[in-house]
Amino acid sequence: MWLISITFLSIGYGDMVPHTYCGKGVCLLTGIMGAGCTALVVAVVARKSELTRAEKHVHNFMMDTQLYKKVKNTAANVLRETWLIYKHTKLVKKVDRARVRHHQRKFLQAIHQLRKVKMEQRKLTDQANTIADLAKTQNMMYDLVSDLQHRSEELDRRIMAMEDKLDLMLLNMHSLPDVLSQAITKIQKDFLDDLACRVHFLSSSLSSDAIYSVDRRSQ
Repeated sequence: MWLISITFLSIGYGDMVPHTYCGKGVCLLTGIMGAGCTALVVAVVARKSELTRAEKHVHNFMMDTQLYKKVKNTAANVLRETWLIYKHTKLVKKVDRARVRHHQRKFLQAIHQLRKVKMEQRKLTDQANTIADLAKTQNMMYDLVSDLQHRSEELDRRIMAMEDKLDLMLLNMHSLPDVLSQAITKIQKDFLDDLACRVHFLSSSLSSDAIYSVDRRSQ
């Protein structure tokens, strides 16, 4: 009841006021709901009415064309009023002061209009440059991020390769004592075998020499 009476049957300036807590709560919720709905509608309308990037480029191009035409027209007006002032002051026998002042006022108005149009053209150019700079900055940031990502991946691959090489070196270091012991054992065995062969050869040669000397003595 309070929702209908306060919202639709009154003007909202205190002609109908709730006195119960329920009525006050319903009125408060109605106000909050109205503010939220209004903000939502405004946000949706603003979002829908916003121009896209292509539409902004087209709009800037059309505005630039119109401002260029205005600049040409105002510059032509300045030249025309300059010529008329010169004509009515230098090329006539009797100078008409009223007409000269009239053309001087138009001349000043044309100069003011030309400055205004050039200012608008400069603002439009700055806005277009800002949009282009933003797009260029976005492209540069994308290229930079891609380059950094590529370098990070390359660095990760190199670190993994270094870790594999370190693991292999540690494995070789752990197996080095066994390899050294095997090599030393083999060298010692070869040396002892060679020494035994030489001793056997020397003993054989000495025994043969002794037998030969005994035979000669017996003869």
